[in-house]
Order: sequence, then C-alpha cells, then structure tokens
Amino acid sequence: MKTRVVLAATAVAGALVSASACSNPTGKAWAITYEVTDQNGGTLSEVSYAQSPSSFNHETRKAKVDGPVGVPWKEKVVVSAGGKAEVTATPSGNMRLTCRILLDGEKELASATAPAAGQPVTCAKVTDS
Repeated sequence: MKTRVVLAATAVAGALVSASACSNPTGKAWAITYEVTDQNGGTLSEVSYAQSPSSFNHETRKAKVDGPVGVPWKEKVVVSAGGKAEVTATPSGNMRLTCRILLDGEKELASATAPAAGQPVTCAKVTDS
C-alpha cells in the first residue's frame, strides 16, 4: 500500500511540474501580426513563424506554410509574454522581401529587409514578460 501511495504522489508531482513548465496561468500574451512584403508582389516558396497555442500556454511553436504564397502576406497570432516572435520568408523568385512584426497590428516591434534579391528575410523579437 505504501508503494502505491508513493508512486501516485510521484506521478501527481511530475504532472504538476510538467504542467507548470508549459502553462501560463496569468494568460499574459501578445497579439502579434507578421507581415511580409515586396514592392512588386510575387510569391513566396515558404513562410515559417512562431506562435503560442493560446494565451494560457507558455510554449511557442513554429508553424510553416509551403508556397506558393502570395505577397503581401500577413498572419495574426498570439505569442506568450517572454516568448520569441519570429517570421522567416523565402521568395520564389528574385524579390527583395521586407518583414515586420507588429504589436496589436500597429506598433512595429521589428523589421528587416533581405540582404539581396532572392534571399530569405527574418524578423525576430523576444516579447516582454
């Protein structure tokens, strides 16, 4: 009987530690908008970006969209406070891409332009906690 109680207590403690490692009980999160543009339009061969499953989950996951994806491209996501907002886009052709990360669709947190035409572009920002 003592062995079962100890094992049960250990299992419960392990579950609580696992839950607390990925949970965000305060629900503190950022409303993030990712944008990828080019002056002439075109298509992307791939876009990847970070997002949290919900405002109560501290985990940040990568999502990937395979092309062709039209430019301009925009995606609204949630990123938990303290998480890394990041978007990377790869052009299908000889475009020089620009990316931006916006808070609440308005305030620019990060921006970047590809180093050369045909090259990927990445924007990243660790959100405040």
